[in-house]
Order: sequence, then structure tokens, then C-alpha cells
Amino acid sequence: MSDSTEQPRLSLRSVLRPAPPLAPEDSLRRCLQLSRFQPSMSLPILENGKMQGILCLNLLLPLLDQEAGEARERRLDSPVSEFMRAPIATASPDMEPDEIGRICALHGLSEIPVVDSQGWCLGTVCLADLLLPDAPMPRPARIGGMATPFGVYLTDGSNRAGASDLALVSTGVTMTLLYSASYLVIFGAGMALNRLVHLPNPHMLDPDYAPPASQPFLGLVSVALSILVLIVFLLLMRASRLAGYHAAEHQTVHAVERGENLIPSIVRRMPRPHPRCGTNLVAAVMVFSTLSQAFAYVPALDGGIAQIAAIVATLFSWRSVGTFLQERFTTRPASDRELLSGISAGQELLTRYLNSPPARPTMRQRIWFSGMIQVMSGMAMTYALYYLVWLAWKRFQ
Repeated sequence: MSDSTEQPRLSLRSVLRPAPPLAPEDSLRRCLQLSRFQPSMSLPILENGKMQGILCLNLLLPLLDQEAGEARERRLDSPVSEFMRAPIATASPDMEPDEIGRICALHGLSEIPVVDSQGWCLGTVCLADLLLPDAPMPRPARIGGMATPFGVYLTDGSNRAGASDLALVSTGVTMTLLYSASYLVIFGAGMALNRLVHLPNPHMLDPDYAPPASQPFLGLVSVALSILVLIVFLLLMRASRLAGYHAAEHQTVHAVERGENLIPSIVRRMPRPHPRCGTNLVAAVMVFSTLSQAFAYVPALDGGIAQIAAIVATLFSWRSVGTFLQERFTTRPASDRELLSGISAGQELLTRYLNSPPARPTMRQRIWFSGMIQVMSGMAMTYALYYLVWLAWKRFQ
């Protein structure tokens, strides 16, 4: 019986490093700054992500013989395109690390770029990573995700994990139902109030009612009712399972992007708000639409000034409003079950990332994997069902 233990198969993903953002028009100064963080003596030169050449730092050794001064400074400001050359060899994304290592040994390379059939540079493979495969495994630089009523969904644009497409559709259905319920609560309360006091203009209690600009009081009341609908919606959102899974999603994404271990004690420490959350975009739209409607009923502000004031206020507040909404409403502390759903999705995504060949995702793939089409489909189906019910109700009246 052999004493050796079988080593796990090394995938190209596990040794692939992202290519530094160095373009042909960049200066030698920028190249040297980037080289401080690279493990080799050559850097790929890219133009819009496509391979243009390689810059070997040993070509810059003559600069050391040149005295420091204006001449050296001018040389450091020269574009790297004057010094780059064609790569001696490149690797393709369907190669195994052992095969790439043999190419590096054959040509005496300490680093080799990985280039696909269309010329996209997907990253570089370095000598140190080939010789030390037990180094920490790489992770996607950025991942996104969504919360669903059935668990957490995660994606890096090329791979996906966690909840299914049907679960994403159910997210759209759930959010539409929650908003409809919040609207019915405010509208029903308004109608009940009208029965008690018999208001001269009962339409003002309808959140969809838009009074003319000549009635600023009624206009501001309608804006306040719209805000109440939103508040009720946010309260219902926090009470739903979506908020718990939303928190688990964000905390898992934070842990993956920070290189932390995906275990409950660590993931639970991660912050619940995330700067790339769609709540921030919703906050921007909400702030702008609310302020533009409210300013339209201020006599001192005409249409143009009202819009400009709403835009300026939105630019200065949307991020802080989005973070506040995430902390207080769209997420809540995740339960053990919800947190484990995020961790499971994160582990599944990392496994698929490491075992999949490097590839640049297409725009269609990015859009589909984002989950927005599935969520919007759920919303559209719910509104279509509402419309059919309304038609049936009108028919039998």
C-alpha cells in the first residue's frame, strides 16, 4: 500500500489571477506601480480586455543607469506601447495547469497569459501558484444575488447557485402582493375615514389621485398618502421571509468578497447592508419621484426648478437612504435556517467557480443570471392576473 495520499485535482481556476488593468496608452510609471503587486516580471497589456502584448520589466533596466532627473521622468511618462512585445506563448482556457506548467518550463516563463479564441485575456498564471497549489483558493472578485421566499440565490455572472429560476419568479410575485396589500391598507383606511367624516373631496384619500397644481394642499396630502403606502410596504417586507434571506445573501456576499471562511459564526458578523444592493437604486427612484411630486405643489418652485431641486437632493441622499432602508426594513437579522441557506449557496458558487473553465460571460448570460428577468416576470404575471380578475368583476357587475 502506498504511503502517499492522492492530491485533489488542480483546476485552472485555482491558479488563475486577474490581469492588471494596464492599457497601451498607460505610462511606464503606472506599469511600475502595478508591478509592485504582481508576482512576476512581466505584465499583459490589454485594450478593452483584449490581449495586445506583454511588457517585460527587465526591458526597463537601462533606466537605472540613467541619472534621476528630467530625462528619466520623461521616459517614465512614455506609453507602455513603446516597450511591449508579442507574448512568447499563451495558454488557452481549456488547458490543465500541468500542461500550462510544461509550456512555461519550455519557454522559460515565470508568468503566462490565458487568452481565449476571441483574444480576451482571462487572467494570468504564475510560477508560484503552479508550484504551490495548496495556496488559498481564488474567489470571484464580485458576486451578486437575490433573496427569494425559498432561499438565497447567488451568481458571479458566469455561474449560479442556490435558489432556482422558479424561486426568483416567486420573489416578483411576493413583492407585488406585498405592495398591493399595502395599497389596499391605505386605500381601505381612507375609505373608512371618509365614511366617518364625509369629506367634500373623497378622492384625496386615494393614493393614486393626483390633484392639479392649483390645489397644493390636496397635492401634498396625496404625496403623504403615497409615502404611507411605501412605509406599510416596507413594514410588510421586514416581516416577510424575504428580509431574512436578504440579510443572509448580503452577509454571504461580504464574506466571499473578503476571503472569509463560510461558517455561521463568521458570516453572521458581516454587515447586512451592501453598497451594490438594488435597494439603493430603489431609494434613488423613490427619493426623486417623491420630491419632484412634492416640489410641484410648492408655489415658489416652477416646473424646472422643482426638477433640479429634486435631482440635487437625490444625488446627496440616495446612498444614505438606501443604506437606512437596508438596515431597518429590507433586511433583518437572519435566522439560522436563513443564514445556512446563504452559506450553502456561497459554497456551491465557489465550487462551481473553481471547477468551471475560465470564460468571459456574454451580455445575455449576465442579464439572465442577474435574476431580474425572472423577478420581473413574476411581477408581470401577478399584474396580469389582477387585470383578468378586474375584467371578470366588471363583466359580472
